[in-house]
This record gives sequence, C-alpha cells and structure tokens, in this order.
Amino acid sequence: MMNPAHAQMLQDIRSMVDRSGVQDFLDPYPFRDRPSHMYRCYCWAKRILPCRPEADAELTLVSTLFHDIGVIATTREKPKADHDLLGGPIARDYLLQNGYAPAFADRVASLVVQHQARERMQDPDTPIELVILMEADMLDERGALGILWDAMAEGAKPLQTYEGTLERLKMRKLYRRPERNPLVTERGRAFWAEKQRLHMDFVLALERDLGLTDD
Repeated sequence: MMNPAHAQMLQDIRSMVDRSGVQDFLDPYPFRDRPSHMYRCYCWAKRILPCRPEADAELTLVSTLFHDIGVIATTREKPKADHDLLGGPIARDYLLQNGYAPAFADRVASLVVQHQARERMQDPDTPIELVILMEADMLDERGALGILWDAMAEGAKPLQTYEGTLERLKMRKLYRRPERNPLVTERGRAFWAEKQRLHMDFVLALERDLGLTDD
C-alpha cells in the first residue's frame, strides 16, 4: 500500500500526464501507460529497499514515482527524447510547490535526471538510491508482465501466429543472455533471476506445446 502522500503524488502525476496529451503519441501500444509504469517501479523499489537499510527510503520512493515525468515535456516528433533531463526540473517544481524542502527536491531532481545512466549501476560511488531506482525501472515489464506485453503486442498485428509470439519472446534479453544479471542489490538480483527463470521456462514450454521439440 502507498502512504497518503505518495498516493496523492501518483494521482497528480496521472493528471499531469493526462493534461499533456503525451499518451496519444508516446507509445504504439494502448495498453501501456506511463503513470502505471511509474507506480509499478515504485512497488519494485519498495520490495528492494529492505535489503539496503542505508538507503533513504523516502528519497528513493519519491524519485521512482517521478522518474519518467519528463515525458510530459516531450514532443510528437521526439517522444521520450531527453525525458530524464526534462523530468528533473518538473519533479523539483512539484515538490517545492507542495511544501517539500529545497534540499530534498534537489536530490529527487538529481536522481530523476540520472535514471537512464545504467552504466553507473556497478560503480561503487553511485548513490544506492539511484541504483535502486534503476533496478526498479529494469524489473518492470519483464518476466510475467513482459510475456503478457509480447502476447498482446503480437495479438494486435493483422497477422497473428503462435510462432510469431514465440520469436518475439526469444528476442528478450532474458532469453538471449541467460548468464546476464545486471542488477546490484541482493533483492534486485534475486528478482531478476526469478523473472529470467520464468521467461526461459515459458519459452521452453511454448516450444514443446507447438511441437518444436521432441521432449
């Protein structure tokens, strides 16, 4: 469950995205919406935080809620372009207008601006709050939800086949690079491994169901 302050933030984020009209061009799949993604990332951050008590939980959770807010300032010609850089000032302004301390608002803005810098995840100097934010972002729409996304996306095509969905699933990094676990925290790595096993098992089961293996 979200605390009341975070629930209000999410409601306001939904209103900001709706008013911007960005959902009309941001994503080709109507079943995907940015505020829901930000909420799910918030949930992943909450799951990861207990293994890193040194992290500032409030900073992590608020930054995760706002991490993609910059999409409201993008254009139809360049959807998502620089949304990380655009999002920092938007998050900061919101927090200041709602009574948060300038120092806290600045720290949130800094994490939002940096959330795409995944090459920094393994750097020991990277703030743990930023690591958890990036991990939460990477965990969303993988595993069960990733499988569902691929099936729904293939189902929207004029020509739909089970085999086409299977090939799409095989394009996921969870399948193509089974040795790869890019996350850092103990819980993050465990969640990634769990999603990877689910994805691999589903692909193998689907191949069997389609008669593509002798097992």
